[in-house]
Order: sequence, then structure tokens, then C-alpha cells
Amino acid sequence: MKQRRELLKIMPVAALGLTPLGSAVGALSRPAPGSDTAAAAPEFDPRKQRRIPNVPGVAHTGQSFNFYRDLVKDKVVLINFMSIAGEAGYPVTARMTEVARRLGDKLGREVFMVSVTRDPVSDTPERLAAFAAQHGDFKGWIFANLAPEGTAALAHRVYHPQDHSGAPAYHHRRTADVVFYGNGGVGLWSTFPVDIRPDDAVRRVAWMMPGKPADGALQRGGPRRLNSAGLTSDNRIA
Repeated sequence: MKQRRELLKIMPVAALGLTPLGSAVGALSRPAPGSDTAAAAPEFDPRKQRRIPNVPGVAHTGQSFNFYRDLVKDKVVLINFMSIAGEAGYPVTARMTEVARRLGDKLGREVFMVSVTRDPVSDTPERLAAFAAQHGDFKGWIFANLAPEGTAALAHRVYHPQDHSGAPAYHHRRTADVVFYGNGGVGLWSTFPVDIRPDDAVRRVAWMMPGKPADGALQRGGPRRLNSAGLTSDNRIA
């Protein structure tokens, strides 16, 4: 039990499950009433912190966009960082391509993918267009070029939600390692490693998609029960 408590102290919030980022971070960041810190700290509004930055950019298709409003708001979306030059040593886009294939016709209708270049100077929209073509040019998958400050702001918001200092610094390796995904309509977000099995990635994304409530008889989890004859019986719960 002691080891479990110690582990929970050091585990990041995202690793513990799916969390609305704003409310979770707000609870952790707000100082206790009556403390010295509480008097000096500015009021924290989780509704504002939940939103992904609405920074401008250009897609590989040549279309201009505002990131949150056009690519995230009210959508189920996967966001990852990449660079064309970095692909040879760390094939992020090749792995995301496998996820795109498994999403099938849901991509572009029920779920969207956004790959943001970490090298906006070299990875121009024209170069990103050619790069996208090499990887199937899937409908619903945008390769995005943001201004350097927009790239930094997005990476800082996505990968360092606990830090509200506004500092633009972020770790390139970490942004390449992690895919940020969620439902922009309800503010529910989580992450998975980019080298996750593609089927597992699709399963996690499916948890974010709106669906019909479960109906029918309740089913017992785990292995099927045996009857008196040693045969398997159904798992319906009486």
C-alpha cells in the first residue's frame, strides 16, 4: 500500500486516466483558502485554460485556419508533432499512417488528425503537401504549419497543462513521443505514446466518440461460467 501511495505521488495526471484538463489542473493549482499564496495568486478560470490556443496557421492544402476554432472545436481529434527531417530517425508520421488506415471511413467524418510540424521554417505548406501525398493524403488528416511562436504555444498547452506561467519552452523529444487526443466538444483529453499499437490507439480514440448508450441484458465480465455438465453457459446476469 505504501508503494502504491508513493507511485501515485509521482505519476502525471494524464497517466491516471481521461481527465477534463481544465478542471483537473484547476483543482491542483488553486491554493488553499486562507494561505499566504491564496492572497497573491490570480483567480484561475478552468474554462479558459481548457481551450487549445486558437493560433493561426496554414494547412498542407494551402488553406488558412485558426487552430482551435477550425481544427479542434466540437471535434474528436488527434494532435501530434513531427518534422519532415526528423522522420528518418524517428518515423512518427509512418506510425500515425497506420492509425489513419485503421480509422477507415471514420477519419474525416467522426474523427480528425492534425500533425503539426516542429520545423515551420523548413516544412512549408508546399513541402508538407508533398509529404502528405507520400503517406496517403488521407481525408481528415491535416499537416499544419504554424508560426514558431504558435507552435511553441500549442506544444506548451498540450504537453505542459500543469504550468500556467505562459513560458513557451517545451521538449522536442517529448512532443514527438506523445499523441494528444480527445473530444473538443466536451473538453475531455488524454495522451498515448506514438509507438502504441495502432489497434490500441484506435480503441482509445473510440472512447472519445459519441455513441448510443449500452442497452440489453447486463453481461458478466471475465471468462464464461461452467454449468453442471462442464459446458460454458451464457454470461447474462440474472
